[in-house]
Amino acid sequence: MPTTILAAAINADLDTGSYFELATRAAASCLEQAGITPEQVGMLINAGVFRDQNICEPAVSALIQKRIGIGLEYAPGRVPAFSFDLMNGGTGLLHAIATAECFLVSGEVSYALLVAGDTHPSTERHVDGFPYSTSAAAILLGTSNTTGGFGALHTTDTAGPADPIAWVAMGEVGANGRSAMSTKAGADDLVELAAVAVRDCLRAEGLDATDFAEGRAVLLAPTWTLAFRARLASALGFTSEAIVGIDPSVDNPYSAAPVHAYVSARDSGALAAARTVLFLAADDTSAACLAYHQQVLARAGSR
Repeated sequence: MPTTILAAAINADLDTGSYFELATRAAASCLEQAGITPEQVGMLINAGVFRDQNICEPAVSALIQKRIGIGLEYAPGRVPAFSFDLMNGGTGLLHAIATAECFLVSGEVSYALLVAGDTHPSTERHVDGFPYSTSAAAILLGTSNTTGGFGALHTTDTAGPADPIAWVAMGEVGANGRSAMSTKAGADDLVELAAVAVRDCLRAEGLDATDFAEGRAVLLAPTWTLAFRARLASALGFTSEAIVGIDPSVDNPYSAAPVHAYVSARDSGALAAARTVLFLAADDTSAACLAYHQQVLARAGSR
C-alpha cells in the first residue's frame, strides 16, 4: 500500500534548549495524534543536524528512541525496531522520508517515526551568531489505500566543493568544544536551487501552475520570509498564495523546516482541498522536492 502521513507535530517549548527533549516531545505528540503506541513503531530516523553537546556517539536516534520507549526489549510478539541518523543538512528530512518509504511499502515496518530539529550545542536557546532556531519536529508515516503516497525525490546541488558553514574550532575553544560552534553566513539566495528541484518535480508529476492556482496542489516553502516565497512564485509562474511557508515566530528551523511548513499549511486549512502537496527543502548547497499525494492518484487524463 502507498505511504501516508498519519500525524505531524512540532515543539519549541521555552523551558528547554535540548534537541533530545524537544524531539521526544514532538514525537510523543505525533504518536498521540495518530493513536499509535511506541511499541508499534518499527523504525525511527533522526534527520536533525545540530545537537546537544555536539554528541557524535551514540547515534542521536538511539538516544531519542530510548526516551520515547521504542523497541527497548526484544520478546515474542513485540515489534522489532531500529533507528539511525540520516543527516543531509536542510534537506535531510526529505531523504529520510524517501528512505522510510522503502521499508513501509515492502511491509518490513508498519510505522516509521521521523524526527528533525536543531539547537546550539550549549543548549542555550539564544546564542549570538547561531542562525538556527531551537525546535524539533516529528512526522509519523504508515500505509493506506486511501492515499497516493509519495513520488520520487528530486534533488539538485551546487557545482564543485562546498565550504563548511559550521564547525568547532578546537584550537580556540579548548576544553569547551562540546558546547561550542562556529558558523558563517552561507548563500543568501536559495531561490535558484529551489526552483530547479521544484521544476524537476513538477515535470515528473505532470503538474503545472494551473494545479496550484486552482488549489489542487500546494507547495510548502521551508522559510517564513515573504520575499523568498514571492521570488520563488515568480520563478515558477505561481501565484504567491500557492506557496505556504512556516510560522514567522519560528524563524529558521533548518532541518525541521519541511514539517513546520506542513503543520502550518495543515492548521491554516491550506491542505484541505489539495490532492498533491510538494515538500521543498533547501540549504546553501542543495535543494530537494518531494510530492505527497493526499488522495488516491487519478486515472490518466483526469483532473
